[in-house]
Amino acid sequence: MPMIAIRHLRKEYEGNVALQNLHLEVPEGEVFGLIGPNGAGKTTLLRILATLLEPTYGTLRVGGFDVVEQPLKVHKLIGYMSDVFAVYENMLVWEYLDHFARCHGVDTRRRPQLVDEVLDLVSLAVRREAEIKSLSRGMRQRLCLAKTLIHEPKLLLLDEPASGMDPAGRIEFREMIKSLQAMGRTVVISSHILTEMADFCTSIGILEQGRLCISGRVGDILSQLQPGLQLEIELHSGHEPALNLLERHPHVQQLSQENGKIKCRWSAERSALPELHRLLVQSEIGLIALAVKEDNLEDIYMKISGHRTA
Repeated sequence: MPMIAIRHLRKEYEGNVALQNLHLEVPEGEVFGLIGPNGAGKTTLLRILATLLEPTYGTLRVGGFDVVEQPLKVHKLIGYMSDVFAVYENMLVWEYLDHFARCHGVDTRRRPQLVDEVLDLVSLAVRREAEIKSLSRGMRQRLCLAKTLIHEPKLLLLDEPASGMDPAGRIEFREMIKSLQAMGRTVVISSHILTEMADFCTSIGILEQGRLCISGRVGDILSQLQPGLQLEIELHSGHEPALNLLERHPHVQQLSQENGKIKCRWSAERSALPELHRLLVQSEIGLIALAVKEDNLEDIYMKISGHRTA
């Protein structure tokens, strides 16, 4: 059973269609990146999954429970972090977390330990006794993430969670997500900043104008869109002879030149690359480096997206 199963989802706002005929499955234990431009429908989808909005029609199940028909059972499974959130300024950090633990019905004997655990996870243990009004925006962002985790949800719905963090905070956030996946949590995280997602997403879905363009494991999508290896060749001299040689090679495709480097796709096996290296050297071309470059989320997005909003 997938953690999230969506069929024929549609959401309209006063005649405007935010989501249309959306089908999606997210297996348990995935870190699923919901990618798309502002206005694509990412926040709407997360709010529906969090039971804050009702779909116009369609079925949504979280952990096997219907989001519309069984919202209270869904609530026990999810932790939702909105892109816009408020905190109680005069509370202490630990009091804020303890308050939400009580709201979720966490046992009294378990609450102190959970508060300490989530504070350690989000690197706020040293601010345990601080008033919330003394925290920076990035610290408040981490506190809100801690609040989202306090009842140990199986599914996390995170809407632009790193938007207020400094570079060090973003690095820590990536490590937090990896830790949560290692604990067996399923994470759905939305962002329009691909560099935030590249290091930890195991699968992705690209939303555009309320439609899901593609979804699946990152490696599977890359192999569908970009068969073969991506090569980058750096030369000291001999660019024209190298281009002529590569154009005639049966396993070289999509040849281009960018920033003084030659780029192409290699359709043969990786084990055949030494032969290409020898060919370039024996042709007396000033070869500096021949490197295999990894495709990434930006490659996927630029290949698929038309950069359109709903």
